[in-house]
Amino acid sequence: MDETQTPPPPPPPHDYTQLTQVRVPLEAAEEAFSERDATGRIPIVVIPLKPNRIRNEFVGIGLLVGVGGFLAGRYFNLPYLIPIAILAGLILVILGVYKSFFLRIPEGVSGLMVRAGKYQKTLGSGTHTVPPWFLVSHLVSRREIPYDAPAVEALTKDNVRANVDTMLTFKIVDPYRFIYSISAPDFDQVFQAACQDTLRSMIRRINADQVADLKKQDKEAFVETLNLDLETYGVSCSKVSVTFAQPPADFVHSQEMRQLAVFQQAEQTEKQSLAKRRQADDEALARQRVIAEAENEALRLSKLEERLRMFPLAAKWDWDGQRLEVSRALASNTRAMLRVTNANDIFHSFFIEEPMENGQKISPRPEIHPED
Repeated sequence: MDETQTPPPPPPPHDYTQLTQVRVPLEAAEEAFSERDATGRIPIVVIPLKPNRIRNEFVGIGLLVGVGGFLAGRYFNLPYLIPIAILAGLILVILGVYKSFFLRIPEGVSGLMVRAGKYQKTLGSGTHTVPPWFLVSHLVSRREIPYDAPAVEALTKDNVRANVDTMLTFKIVDPYRFIYSISAPDFDQVFQAACQDTLRSMIRRINADQVADLKKQDKEAFVETLNLDLETYGVSCSKVSVTFAQPPADFVHSQEMRQLAVFQQAEQTEKQSLAKRRQADDEALARQRVIAEAENEALRLSKLEERLRMFPLAAKWDWDGQRLEVSRALASNTRAMLRVTNANDIFHSFFIEEPMENGQKISPRPEIHPED
C-alpha cells in the first residue's frame, strides 16, 4: 500500500433516530401522522404551516369585490352597483371567517392552542368551536408509539459482551409538558440513551448464560426505572419486549462445546456403570452355578453314601471289579511298576483271591501303575 495514500475515513455511526416532527398544512395533519417521512421516521408532532384558520382567499376576494364595486359604481355613475358589490364582498368575508370558528383535531391527536404566542389550552380529538384568534401551535400524537432500543456489546455480570435488542411502546400523556420541554428529535436521542442505560444496567446484573432468558424475565422493574426518566417530558412507557438476546458467537460456541463435553462424560460414565453392573451380574451368575454344582455334587455323594450303607457287599464287589479291570489292562505291560505303601499291600497284591465269578475263583492281581 502506498504510504502517501491517506486511509479512508471511518464509516459514520449508525443513526438510530426514529422520531421526528413535520410541518404540513393543518388539513393535511391526519395524513402526516399515518405515514412515515422520507427517512422512514414516525412523526409524533405536526406543526401547522398556517396556524391562522381564516380563509384569507375568501376574505381577500370579498374585500376586492366590495371595494371594486364601490369604485366602479362611483366612477360609472351606477349607484345600484355599490350595495350589490358591498353585499357580495361581505358574504365572501363572512364565509372566510365563519369556517375558521370550526376546528377539527384528527383522531388520536391533541392540539395545543395559543393566543398571542401564549399557551391557552389543549384540545382533544374531534370538531371544536374556537375563535379564529386562538391558533393551533402543535398537534401531538396520543397513540402508542413503537420504539426500537438496541444494546450492542453490553457487559454481563461475568464480563461477557452480549447483544440485546428491545422493542418498547410509549405514549405522550402530557402534550403540553412534552412540547415545551423538548423537541421530537431531541427526545429521540434522550429516549435512546435512557433505554440503553436501563438495559445495560439490567444486563449487568445477570451472567452470560442467562442472557437468552431475558425474553422470559419480568420487565416491570425495567419499565418503572424508565418511566422515572421520562416523567419530566410527559411520556410514559407501557411495554417492553426483548426481541433478541444473545452473547457473542465465540462464547455461544464455547458453551456448546462445554455442554457437549459434559454430555460425552456423562455418557462414558453411564457406559462404565453399565459395564460394572454387567460384570457384577456375570460374577453373581458364576457363583450361583458353582453353588448349584456343589449342591448337586453334595446330593450325589449323599445318595452314594446312602447306597453304600444299604448295599455294602455290592459296593465292595464293584470296587474289586474296578481293581480287577485295571490289573488286567496292565498285566501285559512289562514295564509296569507296582506301587505299595506297606507289606500288606504286597500280600494283598499277590495272594488275595479274586471274588467268585460264575462260581470260580479269580486270583487277585496287584495294583499296577504303568511307567511313563
